Amino acid sequence: MTTDPHHEARPSMPGKRVLVAGATGYLGRHLVQALIDAGCRVRVLVRRPEQAAGFPAGVDAFVGQVTDPATLAGVTDGVELVFSALGITRQRDGVGYLDVDYRGNLALLRLAESAGVARFMYVSVLHGRELRRTVRLAAAKEKFVDALTASPVSSVVVRPTGYFSDMDEFLAMAGRGVVSLIGDGQLRINPISGRDVADACLEAARSDATDVPVGGPDVLSYQDIARAAFAAHRTEPRIRHLPRVLVVAAVWVLSRCTPERVHGPLQFLTAVMTNDMTAPPTGSDHLADYFARQSVGVGAPTTAPDAPGAG
Repeated sequence: MTTDPHHEARPSMPGKRVLVAGATGYLGRHLVQALIDAGCRVRVLVRRPEQAAGFPAGVDAFVGQVTDPATLAGVTDGVELVFSALGITRQRDGVGYLDVDYRGNLALLRLAESAGVARFMYVSVLHGRELRRTVRLAAAKEKFVDALTASPVSSVVVRPTGYFSDMDEFLAMAGRGVVSLIGDGQLRINPISGRDVADACLEAARSDATDVPVGGPDVLSYQDIARAAFAAHRTEPRIRHLPRVLVVAAVWVLSRCTPERVHGPLQFLTAVMTNDMTAPPTGSDHLADYFARQSVGVGAPTTAPDAPGAG
């Protein structure tokens, strides 16, 4: 991962010792690069020793499992700032949202408190407080936000609208010939790149802010996103509109009769696509450019690993 002219003016934090949790995920890798560019000394928390090889020279890798707090002893020693993009998107090995998004982050917070860490930055979701009532992923994240807010450690919660990588499904559906939307497709979102979220995180960590919603520079309807996905494939748009009430009802039924690993992602996706997900615009990366690169296979896949601790 390299910098470009749009991201040369990153906040400077020379010499700061920082820990990045969730470093192997989509956002986590962008955070690591942004912190290196800002002159920080970076430590990453990884689950397996071989994951350390994926980071630039000079990055200190600490091997530990957030689901086993005993393996984390010393991870925050000497650290001034913690950046946590820790969470899971899809589940395996019986590990759920509460195990990682809540308990895993809480274990790090308790260690940060003991080590005298100055500031803790956590990435949750936009409208997390409202979504927690019906979405298990949001409920786990916001349960940790409650603990973080009550902690003596200075903290800030960053709330992205949705990552570019989350929009890959639109591109995949367009590649298969039909994009399915919930309702009329006129609700809006301004998705943001991992690189722009990382820059926003650095700004937030250096400020006195406590809760920072962030979105990308382009506010788009889901209909707009579907059309952009077809444009990237250079094919004619074919968009199917699914009745909102039926989708919501189906997901509710699934939440009662399927395990969390099945209905959890569907809950979150449905909630996002049936709410306005716009936040103050920031950054310089545009979704249409991202789609164009992805459609021709430029760069490595950007979706987060399907594993505990993915950012």
